[in-house]
Amino acid sequence: MTTSAIDTSASHNDRFQSREELVQFIEQQTTQSLDRALLGGAGRVERRVPWVTSGPIGQDSVGYSVLKAAAFALGFLGADQAKEELHVHHQLRDLYQSYGFVPHCGHQSFLVPWATSHLPAFEPKAVRLRDEVRAKMTADADRFDPDEADWIQRRLGLRPKALGTVSDIAGGTLVRLPRLGELIDLQRHLEAFASAGAQEIALPPNGRIQFPKLTGGSTAYWVGEAASITESQPSTGNLDLQAKKLGVFVKVNNELLRFASPSAEGLIRSDMARVAALKADLAMLEGTGGTQIRGLLTYPDIGRHYASTPGTNGDTFQAQDVALMEGKLPDAVAAPTAWLMRKQMFAALMNRRADAVTANDQRGAFLFHPSRSAADAPPTELYGTPVIRTSQVSAQRVKNSGTNLTYVLLGYFPDWIVARLGIMEFVASGLGDSALQNDQTYLRGIQHIDAGPRHPASFVLCDQLVIG
Repeated sequence: MTTSAIDTSASHNDRFQSREELVQFIEQQTTQSLDRALLGGAGRVERRVPWVTSGPIGQDSVGYSVLKAAAFALGFLGADQAKEELHVHHQLRDLYQSYGFVPHCGHQSFLVPWATSHLPAFEPKAVRLRDEVRAKMTADADRFDPDEADWIQRRLGLRPKALGTVSDIAGGTLVRLPRLGELIDLQRHLEAFASAGAQEIALPPNGRIQFPKLTGGSTAYWVGEAASITESQPSTGNLDLQAKKLGVFVKVNNELLRFASPSAEGLIRSDMARVAALKADLAMLEGTGGTQIRGLLTYPDIGRHYASTPGTNGDTFQAQDVALMEGKLPDAVAAPTAWLMRKQMFAALMNRRADAVTANDQRGAFLFHPSRSAADAPPTELYGTPVIRTSQVSAQRVKNSGTNLTYVLLGYFPDWIVARLGIMEFVASGLGDSALQNDQTYLRGIQHIDAGPRHPASFVLCDQLVIG
């Protein structure tokens, strides 16, 4: 390369503020000169230069692909065809090994970014890695084609199930979920607790974090002149979060590996996020603890409210119960952030009407939405508080012979803390009779997650309710 191809004269040096800017300018000049040499000045060459696999994503590089990671793990692709994925795996492995983290499957695990915002970024190198991985995970977002994704779904016979979150009560079920992005973004979009405003934190590489909390306050006393003040001491405790292993198991038709398009990539990311969100939501509500998240309903300090109309085999939730439940929140909670209930329960409440002429004719005004008319859009709130509808709220609660009962939950959900590790341990396999016979690949991911309440009293439960 001649000096005329890369201009490093003093006039250029004067305009650079640092050595890094000068080096970047020289690299750009070198690349442009190579393009001209390859094309003879006719135009621009399509290139994927090797350096992008060890630095920030470039304009001409492809982003990160979970499908390519699976294909490489199975031996379908070589290292030169999965440079980005292999580089990210090595970088994440080295980062977490520096903190003593050991994958469950050792060297057989392929580390996939789950949440770059949850990666440990305590030094400049880790910060650069976090930013690099985030750019690579979202690099192909603009190339996602929903029509192509629909065609792939029809071609392969896929029947994805959409989850109900806060948006679909305003027609959100007609809008496709985001197909490309970080796995954590997709999962949180599907989780009811995330939609309700749960607080997200990064789980440290050691898999454990503690939050101090005040369990009892000091006491004030009126005292007379020269009288001693009675001593009181606040009591404290900890919210102890430890990594729970959540397994994600997805069966992939090998046609998806062969398509290897951003649309096929989006289908896989969405499906992995969907199954993880379903399992996490259910555990956050009713989990038994131990090897899974302890559910919010199992904490003894959660507020309890009993419906105004009790029944032998199930209670009936009335309009006055809305304000009564909110009244049971502590003074520290200025206002709740969300209700959690089943879709059928919310529909039943919105359609509940008062009697007009005769008893039980239910022809009068709507009880829970008095100003409702046919021209109104579907409601999204219950007396000013957003309603999150999810099928993870049980419809099998029991009271005597009533076995198809449900519950509603009201709370200040920023007091519910979700801690996740920033990576997923990823293993791909095409072995086994079913996989071989059906031309499928089995993907297994292990996510580390835990959750719990800072203050259980910030939530109120009304249980054993008839859906109607």
